[in-house]
Amino acid sequence: MSQDGTRDELPEGVEIPDDLSGLDAAKPAGETGRHVEEDTVAIFTPIQNGRVLAAVCALQGVHGRCIETSAGAFAVLDDTSAGATDEAGRVVSVFVKQQPILAMERRAGQITIHRWLAGVKGEKVAPGFALDEAPGVITTLMSGVQTMDEIAMTHPGKVFEARMSKFQAFRELRAASKDAKRAYRAQQENKRNSDPNPDGSSED
Repeated sequence: MSQDGTRDELPEGVEIPDDLSGLDAAKPAGETGRHVEEDTVAIFTPIQNGRVLAAVCALQGVHGRCIETSAGAFAVLDDTSAGATDEAGRVVSVFVKQQPILAMERRAGQITIHRWLAGVKGEKVAPGFALDEAPGVITTLMSGVQTMDEIAMTHPGKVFEARMSKFQAFRELRAASKDAKRAYRAQQENKRNSDPNPDGSSED
């Protein structure tokens, strides 16, 4: 009934079901599409270099793709089976060792996040808190707003494949280590050259 007492008519073709018992499992309006239907397993690390994280993942048998962000490298994994999140969290956190990482999964639209440190699973982290502090690209990936394919198109040079062989991964890590050492030596040399008193003495 409408407010004026007349009977509201439903649009043609719309019927109210007699049995409403199955509606409790219905998905909320608008909550459809890949962000609900597809599971996502991901690792958020303090590693700054996306190429390094890709090599670390591949070396540990964890395959997927990594994106380099201002807050650390983030890997979206190929394996979304049960237990994949914990296994990835364990092996990657063993490599990182002294800093925690976040192992994330989205299943049926629900996001779950656990902290891992040196191979040990820690406490659950509230998704709202973790994603509020994360770069926007991670939020869009975990919410399903964008896929890695779309991210790769808009972030050229920031997405790296973690699908190489273990031998290739080892070579990538060795090359990255050499690059880091060269950069450190150059930084120290530049510091010495710019210091008017390299011996530490001060002028009166």
